[in-house]
Amino acid sequence: MRPFLLFFLLCLHYSSSGQVFMRPFENAAAMGMGGATVALPGLSAGLANEGQLGLGTRLGFFAGTALPYGIEGWQSAHFQGLAGIGKYGGAGLSIDHSGTEDYREQRFKLAYGRRLAETFYLGGSADVLRASAPEYGSLTMATFSLSVLARALPKVWIGARVQNPLQQKIGEDLIPTVLRIGAVWRASDLFSLSFETEKDLERKALIKAGLVYQPLPLLLIRAGMRSNEITRMAFGAGLRLKNRLAIDLASEWHPSLGLTPSAMVSWMVNEPRPSGQGKK
Repeated sequence: MRPFLLFFLLCLHYSSSGQVFMRPFENAAAMGMGGATVALPGLSAGLANEGQLGLGTRLGFFAGTALPYGIEGWQSAHFQGLAGIGKYGGAGLSIDHSGTEDYREQRFKLAYGRRLAETFYLGGSADVLRASAPEYGSLTMATFSLSVLARALPKVWIGARVQNPLQQKIGEDLIPTVLRIGAVWRASDLFSLSFETEKDLERKALIKAGLVYQPLPLLLIRAGMRSNEITRMAFGAGLRLKNRLAIDLASEWHPSLGLTPSAMVSWMVNEPRPSGQGKK
């Protein structure tokens, strides 16, 4: 009964803020580096900033799942598909699902990103959010997001994303407006550090940090953390196979709720390598 009690207290925390639509759990690659992905100059951790679609990836797919806090009745899954459009742009489709038998949420996102200059990328998305509960019915609403990505220095990238900038509501409930701002120091193709702050207008700022180290061509090691009132640690690993397939595993530790394990499979053609990143 203890896991279900913790789940109830978590849901109560969200509802007490007067908000609906909890943030979905990140994919394994992003989770392993603490979620600090908004400024990544690539798509190895999935699409976190719509501007990344202008980096040059021609085709890609990501699919994964997580087991929130080890609670078997809580399902979390995601899918992303990416395709290049012309020389400087790309489009993406994302589907996220999270829920139990009594309450479910889905997010559908259609995104577009484009390179506007050699080191500057802009993107946006149209989002449809749906929540349903068998005893209370369902509700659906639409919103949008805007993103920018830029190379500020030869080895430093910065990124920002705002979700629901118009602060839309459903009745008296707020749809979260979330601002993410981050930076990535990419020392080489083998090592990078990421830092990010995320601010929901109704809650304290969340500080994130992560690192990625590639000791072997086929292996990536990730570690990260995020902290506001509670500090959560994360770790993960990824395998890069010769047939363009990648397998990522990660787990995040919450000091009260426990571990959230996650896994993801991805496949990409022409993963982008922006200029100024160095060579192996």
